[in-house]
Amino acid sequence: MQLNHKTASKTLHNTHRLGFTLIELMVVIVIIGILMALILPAIGAVRRRVQQAAVSTEITQLDQAVVSFKVRFGVEPPSSLTIPVNAISWTPTDRQKVLRIWDQFDFSSCGGLGYSGTEVHLNGAECLTFFLGGLNSGTVTAPSLIGFSKNPVTPWSAAGENRDAPFFDNFASARLVDIDGDGALEFLDSLPDQTTPYLFLSSQGKSYRKLNLPNAFDDYDVYDNVLDASQDVRDMASCYMGNDNKTPLRNQSYQIISPGLDGLYGVGGIYTDGSELTAANGRQAEADNITNFSGGVLQQ
Repeated sequence: MQLNHKTASKTLHNTHRLGFTLIELMVVIVIIGILMALILPAIGAVRRRVQQAAVSTEITQLDQAVVSFKVRFGVEPPSSLTIPVNAISWTPTDRQKVLRIWDQFDFSSCGGLGYSGTEVHLNGAECLTFFLGGLNSGTVTAPSLIGFSKNPVTPWSAAGENRDAPFFDNFASARLVDIDGDGALEFLDSLPDQTTPYLFLSSQGKSYRKLNLPNAFDDYDVYDNVLDASQDVRDMASCYMGNDNKTPLRNQSYQIISPGLDGLYGVGGIYTDGSELTAANGRQAEADNITNFSGGVLQQ
C-alpha cells in the first residue's frame, strides 16, 4: 500500500519526535540535578535522625541496665575505680566503692582482674562496660562479657557457673574497644565510624565536682590523662554537671553521654536547652551529643 505525501510527511515527523532533542535532554538532566540537590540532604537528615534515635534508644536500655544493677546490689555503679596491684595499695575510697556493692569482697588478690600487671584506673567509660557487663573471658579483640560470680567474696572470678549475667544484653563485640590499652574495655555507640565511647558519670562514690585536688577529673577523662583539648573531657564535666554555684544535672544519680556523629564531647560550659552550644561560644562540638538527661540530642 502506498502512502500519500501528507501521510508520509506526518509519519516522518512523528518518527523524529520519538526521541529527546539535545536541549530537552539537558533540561531533563538539570531538573534531575535540582531534585537530587533538594532530596539528598533531606534523605541524609532523615538517616542522621534515625541513627541518633537508635543511640537514644540504646541509652535508654543502658539506663534500664543501671536500674537492674541497682536492684541487684542496692547501689548504682561508680564511674571511677582504681585497681592496685596488691592488697595494701587499695585506697579507703576505692575499697568503700567496692564494698558498697560486694560487702564480703576479698581484696587480697585485688579482685583477680590483673588487667596488665599494673595499677589500672577505670574511668567512666570503662566503669560503664565493667559494671554492666562484668568480666571479659575473651580477649581485647574478641571480648566476651560474662557478668560476675555470685560469690560475694570473689565476684570478679571468671570461674563458676553461678553468675549474675551481664545487666546490659547488647554489648556488641565489634563496639567494645580498649582505647587506652590498659585491658579495660569501653563501649562505642552505634553511629557510623564511631571512635569515642559512651561516657558514664556517676555520683556514687565521688562527687561530680572535686576541684583543686590531684586527678580531680579522672571520672570524666575517657582518655586517662591525655590532655588533647579536642577530646579531653575534664572541662566538659562542668558542661552538663553545672559549675560554680550551679547544681549538677542528675546530681544524685548518673549521666550517660554519647559524643555524637562528630565523635567529640566538646569543651564545656553551662547547659540549659542547647541554645548555648554555638560555634561563637566554641561549643558547636557538643550540639550533637546524645544523653540520658536531654531526651536525645542536646541541640534538637
